[in-house]
Amino acid sequence: MIIAIAFPFLHLMKSSGNAGIERGLLDLSQYDFEERGSLCLDGEWEFYYNQFLIPELNDKKGSEKDPDALISIPTVWNNYQIKGAHIPGFGYGTYRLRVTGASAGIPLAMKILPQSTAYQLYIDDELLVTNGTVSKDKNYAKAVYKPESVTFTPNESEFVITFLVSNYIYARGGMWDAPTLGTDTQIKSLDRFIGYRDIFLLGNYFIMFFLCLMIYAIRPDSYSRLYFALLCLLSTGRVLLYGEHLIRYFTDSFRFIAVIEYITRYWYPILVLLLLKELFPKSISSKFVKYLLFAAAIITTATFVLPVWVFTSLSAIVMGYNLLFGLFIITVLLRIRNEKTNWTFLFGVVVFYLTGVYDILFASSAYVELNPVGFYVSLLIFAFILAENYGEALKKSEESLLELAEVSEHRLQTELKLLQSQIKPHFLYNALSAIANVCGKDGKKAEELILNLAFFMRANFDFSSFDRFTTLENELEFIKSYVTIETARFGDRVNYTEQIDIPLTTQIPRLIIEPLVENAVRHGVSRKKGGGQIRLTVTELSEEIYVEVYDNGVGMDQEKAADLFCNEKRGIGLKNIQERLIKLYGSGLKIESVPNEYTRVSFMMKKESQHA
Repeated sequence: MIIAIAFPFLHLMKSSGNAGIERGLLDLSQYDFEERGSLCLDGEWEFYYNQFLIPELNDKKGSEKDPDALISIPTVWNNYQIKGAHIPGFGYGTYRLRVTGASAGIPLAMKILPQSTAYQLYIDDELLVTNGTVSKDKNYAKAVYKPESVTFTPNESEFVITFLVSNYIYARGGMWDAPTLGTDTQIKSLDRFIGYRDIFLLGNYFIMFFLCLMIYAIRPDSYSRLYFALLCLLSTGRVLLYGEHLIRYFTDSFRFIAVIEYITRYWYPILVLLLLKELFPKSISSKFVKYLLFAAAIITTATFVLPVWVFTSLSAIVMGYNLLFGLFIITVLLRIRNEKTNWTFLFGVVVFYLTGVYDILFASSAYVELNPVGFYVSLLIFAFILAENYGEALKKSEESLLELAEVSEHRLQTELKLLQSQIKPHFLYNALSAIANVCGKDGKKAEELILNLAFFMRANFDFSSFDRFTTLENELEFIKSYVTIETARFGDRVNYTEQIDIPLTTQIPRLIIEPLVENAVRHGVSRKKGGGQIRLTVTELSEEIYVEVYDNGVGMDQEKAADLFCNEKRGIGLKNIQERLIKLYGSGLKIESVPNEYTRVSFMMKKESQHA
């Protein structure tokens, strides 16, 4: 994967030949553009400080005046001296390169990245590009930050390339990047490559940023996803600043661009450190991280406030800070033992910093830098680590949910068994007394009652069954056995009826209706002089099944009805039924009652849950 990503960059570097420029002279007589590719114009250029040597007509060799210095491009003029004194950052100057051995009449093209803050490009006496406004007076100079590509046709085998450059914003002036010379086809191909590369990286970083941000918003249990999202955002900013400099489509503020460039340099290593701290909490002191964040916040604020030349004068310090930070993170990772993730993380950090070191020491132009590859590869590695950790967290969550479900199921079964065992001794005594009274009068009736009691007892004490659901038919048979026994006790005082409008094969939770009927008998009609009626209704609605147990017994007030779920002495298993219904269907029992008139207990079951 890494090779596939890096290949276009390496191919581009290979296709750009070395100019071999010495003392401001380039000989093209032995250079074949078609065979060797485009030519990076890095090397020694003539430099004239605080002078604009504008080429004059028919003066192809330019001024015969000796240059103030021979400056290697790409570099800044601050690194050079004129008459024993370092060249200051602010000012203006002329860069000049004499080219010989060119093929007259054959078109050439040139790719130029931003040079200092403003420049003009001449081929001989012809002005080809004006980028910003070059001026000897800083009040008239205007900075522009964008690349250019131009095509020209040498009229003779010799021509002069002249750059007029001015800088009154940055702490360093000069030509930061070497131009690239080639055929029109080669430069257009280079433009396409840089554009496609930047759009590809920008799209990837943007997608990763929003994806991680959404994941963090959904599950904010770990800051690692937030830190990674911010890393992607910073990487997006870096892509906008280099290559095709896509940021120019959003803003032309040179100051804003400079501020963003430096802030991304401050925060990228800090975010890597925060990500490391989140993945390995004991690897770095929390106090150290707090101090670091405080210092970074102060420096960031200062960058927004101070003039550009102030914070850009510290570029060497910022570069050293980035390299030292990288070494610190690598050292921390090497000290972490018995962690599989740290080696992967270490690889990502090393890739990023090695490509950065390469660019500092060897890259002749921004579009052949390997740092975009380092950014991308390191972010992919960090994304892999986060995905792996996220997968492990999901697996642990699933295991915890399964354990919780098992515990919940076990608790539910235990409560169901307790509900099954809630036959009061006096009920058994009263049932047997009722059977004894019938025995002397009606033997066949007594036999029927004994069989009903046996069925009722077996259903109640069937602890070997762990089925949470049963058919409506089984539940109704269980209810009829109970009602038959109670009818033998109370006679005509208990009048039970049913209205069933759904198939008897419908699956319902076990012991969900019978306790309600039992409550209606014990606490409703049996306590009313003359008894009363109990009616069970089970009917089908559009998307649910409605169940109601109604009795016209003694009823109760609202306070007593509300207390039924807390006091098991007043209601057989109502608390258990309530909890089971809420777990299964999201809603529980509804109790309506008026003292001395009626009690109605109802609930709803979802159809799709019947066979759960």
